[in-house]
Amino acid sequence: MRKKSIQVIFQFLVVVVIVIVGICVWGGARADAAEKAEKKYDGLTIRWATQPSQTQAAIAEELGYFKEEFEADGVTVELRVFASGPPIIEAFAAGELDFGQVGNQPAIQAIANGIDIRIIAAYMTSDGSSSALVASDKSGINSLSDVRGKKVAYTVGTVAHQLLLKFLDSEKLTEDDLQLINLRLGDIPAALESDSIDAAVIWEPYLTGILEKGGARLVRDGTGFPNSSSIIIGRKSFLEEHPELTVRLLKVLDRSEKWSREHVEESVKLLSKRTGVAESAYRSSFKAIDFSLYLDEKRIDALADTEAFLFGQGTIRKDFDLREFIDASFLEKAGVVR
Repeated sequence: MRKKSIQVIFQFLVVVVIVIVGICVWGGARADAAEKAEKKYDGLTIRWATQPSQTQAAIAEELGYFKEEFEADGVTVELRVFASGPPIIEAFAAGELDFGQVGNQPAIQAIANGIDIRIIAAYMTSDGSSSALVASDKSGINSLSDVRGKKVAYTVGTVAHQLLLKFLDSEKLTEDDLQLINLRLGDIPAALESDSIDAAVIWEPYLTGILEKGGARLVRDGTGFPNSSSIIIGRKSFLEEHPELTVRLLKVLDRSEKWSREHVEESVKLLSKRTGVAESAYRSSFKAIDFSLYLDEKRIDALADTEAFLFGQGTIRKDFDLREFIDASFLEKAGVVR
């Protein structure tokens, strides 16, 4: 009887030891998993370039969507604001950015110059009315043909540059037929007001601001001219290293875009307060621009046509298949389709 009791006690102790060991192993595995998860991103900061005319990332930051999505992972999304696309491309070339929102021309020129980026989404598709040639009331410019010999400002490597080339092509003019002046976007309104230039090609939300101030008039907008989307680009090495974060980023932007579409007036006020740009300018942007992210065949074809146009114009010296640099798989995984 005593022997049997000792056996029972021994078996009980064995079970207790097994349970304790199991708990320790399980607890250790959980701690190890937690430590690995913590180390997975190691306080990663995602460097995102945006511009004042862009809505999705700004609204996502204002509404706390980035923080809500990534804070638990120790990941921070840092928005860096640039005046236009070319400086964003320079920052990519220097390894200072992971993502950026740029016009199609800066991205295509970057790819032609060997900068290792991929196009992963659209962010702004216009009917053409969001960009235009505006002229000083004193310039004598009333139509596109009147620009011959005039001082016309634009920002090199932007959507305005591309539209200017298309305007000139439609009138059988070349860049040699006028006095072209490369100005930063933010300097164009003052240059027009001071009569330092006769005209400029500019886009929203600055376009509405210039026209509302007076002293300048709209000569021709881009309606009817071939147009394609402005795009989101990503550093190839980041896309390969963190595809899951890229998908989550696009989900956040899609959420932001849908919210802004359903709350236009709130979005206008939020963006105006954030940037100092007039509310009326953002209202014009929301009327003229589709901020959806999807990349369907129509948008991809338009981007490829832009590459062909820029090569034909001599803006880029290397002809290539742009589709090889477009990766819509992240959008598909994020469920962002037309």
